[in-house]
Amino acid sequence: MKKVLVLLMVLLLSCSLFAAQKVVLWTWYEGVLGGILRDLIKNDFTPNTGIEVEVITVPIQDITSKLIMAHIGGVAPDLVEIYSNQAVELGVRGALYDLKEFKDAETAIQAVYPQFLTQLSYGKALFALPGEINWLWTFYRSDLFQEYGLEPPESWDDVKVLASKLLARKRCMYYDQVGDASTISATKFLPFLFQNGSDLYNAKGDASYLDTPASLKAFKDFCSLYTESKMLMEDPINTTFPSGETPLLFAQVWRYSVFERIAPQLQGQWSVIEFPGTKKDGKIDHTNTSHGLSWSMTASSNNKEAAWVLLKWLVSSKTTGRFMLLANQSTEKWRLFFASKDTLDNALFPEKHLAVAKKGMANCRIQRAVIGGYVADRYLDFAFHRVVIQKEDPETVLKQAAKESTLEIQKKLKEFARFINKL
Repeated sequence: MKKVLVLLMVLLLSCSLFAAQKVVLWTWYEGVLGGILRDLIKNDFTPNTGIEVEVITVPIQDITSKLIMAHIGGVAPDLVEIYSNQAVELGVRGALYDLKEFKDAETAIQAVYPQFLTQLSYGKALFALPGEINWLWTFYRSDLFQEYGLEPPESWDDVKVLASKLLARKRCMYYDQVGDASTISATKFLPFLFQNGSDLYNAKGDASYLDTPASLKAFKDFCSLYTESKMLMEDPINTTFPSGETPLLFAQVWRYSVFERIAPQLQGQWSVIEFPGTKKDGKIDHTNTSHGLSWSMTASSNNKEAAWVLLKWLVSSKTTGRFMLLANQSTEKWRLFFASKDTLDNALFPEKHLAVAKKGMANCRIQRAVIGGYVADRYLDFAFHRVVIQKEDPETVLKQAAKESTLEIQKKLKEFARFINKL
């Protein structure tokens, strides 16, 4: 009885400490998902902590610019949901708080899959914790593949062979990626780099690594999908995948529930397998990448302790597991993945496709954060379009991209040295 009373007193004390405090949260979740987040906070988080939360929806494409302006104006929220590749860039500008300042930060860190932290940290600082994650896998129309006598591709060599056979039937393939326009080409290119044992940047993070032989090979392989295999540059896949015009698609896992929802008549007529890989030493390297979302705390927050309680709750397996369930039970029937440990085993996917998801997670590698990398990625985008659209020489344009990227990185390292030296 005494233990119960003590626990009750601790709970009441903790609630009283945060009483009358309100945390402002910016999220991109709107509609059904936004409603689920608000309900979970209202019905679970606030009653158990006493912390009020004001949830404000901000379109993901506007969050970075709005956050910078709010930070300058002194009206930034306490917590914000951002693209993971933006965390360090905002952190070194002094806009985000180093989460390792909290005494129990390590406990929160241990609760998420470690590979998703590389893009969120710099030096000893950690500027976010990962939320919803999306890696790449292959979608294909199994009914059409069976009709054409084709097998889904395991390697990029298989993809090239398939491309000619699909083109002969006036069918296409597409590599989809969603995110910041200036970084899409770089994100698409990352698996080719990783599968060839290379990287965008050197080990020190102060120069581009694009001018190496392995990077050049990867770039040529990537571009050849468009110049030789005629991969589409743009495609309205919500129409063309269901119609069969594009029966082969490389895309993020969130597309799974979209296709279920918009094309219920195709149930059992499409499937997923691992993202294609590169053959080496008799094996196939299926390394893919992720472009996910993360939760950050602003440096200007006046409610850091209360905001930290909310942030830990947002990324906990209990909360994300509940979010996944409610999202799947909603009218939109979302099937989502989060970086919280233990949620993958309970993800709401058919068993055979959950096995594919586990392989995808195991082979998912995230590009580590480099100061200036967010801006330097645009030079790779320029190089890609110069090869594919303007038919320029891959080696020449990639070396130029490497040079320009290195200059950009070193420029940013000098510009933010006063912040970096504190990390």
